[in-house]
Amino acid sequence: MCSLQIDKTEKQTDTIEGKLEQSDSEDLPEMKEFKGKTLLVELAGGAILGGMSIVFAFLVNPYMPTVPLMGIKIIDFIAIPMILAYIVFGIRGGLLATLIGSVFILLLPEYLPWVGMLAKFSATIPMIIVPWLFFKTNKFTSKSRIINLIDETSENLLKYYPFLMAVAVLIRLLLMFTLNLFAFVPLYSGISITVDPKMALILAAGYALWNIVQGTIDAYLPYLIAYPTRLAKTFSTW
Repeated sequence: MCSLQIDKTEKQTDTIEGKLEQSDSEDLPEMKEFKGKTLLVELAGGAILGGMSIVFAFLVNPYMPTVPLMGIKIIDFIAIPMILAYIVFGIRGGLLATLIGSVFILLLPEYLPWVGMLAKFSATIPMIIVPWLFFKTNKFTSKSRIINLIDETSENLLKYYPFLMAVAVLIRLLLMFTLNLFAFVPLYSGISITVDPKMALILAAGYALWNIVQGTIDAYLPYLIAYPTRLAKTFSTW
C-alpha cells in the first residue's frame, strides 16, 4: 500500500510540474502584448508630463522675474517635466514631452513666441539625447569586448547621472551659444554679429551663462523628484 501511495504521489507531482511548464510556455507569446502596453505607458506618461510643462508655462513662469534685456526668466521650470519624462519613461516619453511642452510655447502671450519655442527645444534636447546616445554608443562598442556592456535602464542612468548631465550641460552651452549668436539673438533683438559684433557676443555669452545655471536646474530638479521619492523605481518602463 505504501509503495502504491508513493507512486501516486510521484505521478501527481509530475503532472503538476508538467502543467506549470506548459503554462510558462503558453505565457511567452504575451511578451509582445506587454511590450505594446509599455509603449502605451511611455507615450501616455510623456503626454501627461508634457501637459505639466504647459501648466508651468502658463501658471508659473509668468510670475517669475525676467532678466533685463534678454527676455528670459531668471528660472524656467518648463523643461523639468520634460526631463522627468525621460528619466521615468525613457527616450520616447522624454521626446514626446519635450515636443508637446515646446510647441505650446507658441500660445504664450509673449514677443516672438516661436523663437522661444525653438530656443527651449534646442536647449532641452541635449539633456535627453546625450544620455541616450551614451547607452547606444556603449551597446555598439561593447561588441568589440573592449568596453563592458551597460544596459539602457533607468537604474544605470542613476549610476552615471552626474557624468552624463555634466556632458549634456556642456553640449547645451556650446550649442546654445552658437544658436544665440547666429540665430536667436538676431531674430529676437535685431542685433547680429555683422551689425554690432560686440553687443551680439555679449548677449550670446549672457545666454550661455544662463544656460549653465538653467541646465544644472533642469538636470538635478527632475533627479530629486524621480529617485529619492522612488518615482522612477515605481513607474519606470525601461
